[in-house]
Amino acid sequence: MANPLEVKADLIPYSEEYGEYVRKWIDCEETFQFVCRGKDFPPPENIIKTWQRSTVKSYLLIDSGKPVAYGELWRREEEMAFELGHILVEPYKRSQGYGSKLVELLYQRAASRPGIAKVVIKLFHEDPIALACFMKNKFEIASTTSYTSGLRMIRFVK
Repeated sequence: MANPLEVKADLIPYSEEYGEYVRKWIDCEETFQFVCRGKDFPPPENIIKTWQRSTVKSYLLIDSGKPVAYGELWRREEEMAFELGHILVEPYKRSQGYGSKLVELLYQRAASRPGIAKVVIKLFHEDPIALACFMKNKFEIASTTSYTSGLRMIRFVK
């Protein structure tokens, strides 16, 4: 896995024109379950559109003019936090540092906002690659989730 600092990619706001492209990254039942907690593969055609809400800021990681990863920041006012959601990397770019780069850039974006004390991630599955990615980005296991099996990870803003 590459060092995220060595990966050359930029974070840009998501636009709907990339919806079908991102949907194709949900390439198997396991990815659908891990990223979306979905059960009936394949995902609906409009799944990425259903993720777009006024409280969610969606982003693409772009490398050489092409999207390679997708992720979201969900504002959690009551916690003075942002939560990272729907972290998804293009299948042929996985394990090359793009997920780590995306997570770090999303963290930086969230941490730069006033009144934010922490960034959280909820991991609802046993995926050692995802866990390693988040831990590589200085997230720590804070607890188990209260309403379903999984881990709650946290990184405090300094």
